[in-house]
Amino acid sequence: MTSRQCQILLFTLAHVCVISYAQKRSDCETTAEGPASCVPLSECRSIKQLLQRSILFGSDLQRLEASQCGFHQDEPLVCCTSPATRPPQSAQSTVKDKNSLLPKAPDCGTQLINRIVGGERTRITDFPWTVRIQHYDRRYEEYAFHCGGSLINKKYVLTAAHCVSGIPASWTISAVRLGEWDVLSDPDCVNDDNDCFDPVQDIQVEKVIVHEKLINTRLQVHNDIALLRLAKEARMSQTVQPICLPLSKEFDTRRYDGINMFVAGWGQTELETNSRYKLVVGVKGVSQQHCRRQYLTANIDDRQICAGEESGKDSCKGDSGGPLMDMVVSESSVVYYLSGIVSFGKRCGMKNVPGVYTKVNRFGEWILANLEP
Repeated sequence: MTSRQCQILLFTLAHVCVISYAQKRSDCETTAEGPASCVPLSECRSIKQLLQRSILFGSDLQRLEASQCGFHQDEPLVCCTSPATRPPQSAQSTVKDKNSLLPKAPDCGTQLINRIVGGERTRITDFPWTVRIQHYDRRYEEYAFHCGGSLINKKYVLTAAHCVSGIPASWTISAVRLGEWDVLSDPDCVNDDNDCFDPVQDIQVEKVIVHEKLINTRLQVHNDIALLRLAKEARMSQTVQPICLPLSKEFDTRRYDGINMFVAGWGQTELETNSRYKLVVGVKGVSQQHCRRQYLTANIDDRQICAGEESGKDSCKGDSGGPLMDMVVSESSVVYYLSGIVSFGKRCGMKNVPGVYTKVNRFGEWILANLEP
C-alpha cells in the first residue's frame, strides 16, 4: 500500500464519524506513547512521517486507524503525542545518547579466523554480520532472496534503500536470514557433518526505514541506504555477529583510494544466478575523479565510494545492500568496519569500471537518529 493510499484510508476513516474539533480534542488525552491531543493531521509530525514511508506494515495501518479522532474543515484529526510532554533534547545530544545502541570493537567486526583471500568461498564463520533479505511475492505466493545486508546490532540491519523501495508492487520485505553460509544446508557442518554450527535465524522485519532523500533513477542513485528493524533480537553466535560502523571522527578523513577492501555475499557469479556458498572478493578503492569518468551522468560525490576495477572481481546482482568492508589492523586486533553498502554499477566485473557503494560514515547522524532501543 502506498503512502497516498494510506492518506486516502485515513481520510475515509475520519469521514465515518464527522465530529467537531472542539468536541473531540479532549477525548485524546493519552496514547501508548504518552499524553496526546486530537489535532489536525498537518500539525502531527509523527503521523505525517508515518504516511511518508514507502512501505507500511499491518502495525502501521493499525496505528493510523487508531489515531483518527474526528474531522474538522475538510482535514482529518489525529490523536498526536504532544511535543510539550516530552523533555526537550537537542539533536546532538540525541545522537550522542544513541551511540550506546551500537557495539564497539571488540564486540563487533571480529571473526574467528582473520585470513582473507579475495574471490573465493568463505569459511563458515567468516563475515558473520552478512545477512540475506527475504522478499515475499504475493503474486506467486513465494519467498526469495534478492539482496544482502549487514547486522549492526541485535535489532538492526543496514542495507541499500533500492532493495526495499521501488521494488515490484507485489513484493514485501518479510524477513532477514542470519548465520547463512551454504544455502542448501541447515545447519552448516564441517568434518563429515561431525562439527555443526547453529541453524540459520530467520527473523521477521518489524519496520523498514528508507532514507527520505533517496534518489533512484536510471541516471543517478544517491542516499541509497535503509535500516531494517527486526521483530526480535538476533541471537549472537559464531556465525552471527554485528559489524562495526566507522562513525568515529578518525574515519571522517580516511581516504579509500588504493585501499584494499572486501565484499561478501551470495550474488551472481560467472556461471550461476546465485552462489550456493557465501563468497568474498577483494576490491581496491579508486579515486572519485576516475569513477566520475566512468559514470558521466551519475553525479558521483563524496557520499559514495568507488571500488573494484579489476576484471572479474566485483560485487554483482544479488549482492545489492551487502557490505563493503574495510579491515583495520592494529597491534592487538583485526577489526572490520562497514565502509560501504553495495549500491550500483555497470556490467559485473568489467575491467577499469568500478562499482559504486554508499559511504556509510557520511550517514552516521541519519543512522543514529533512526535507531530505537
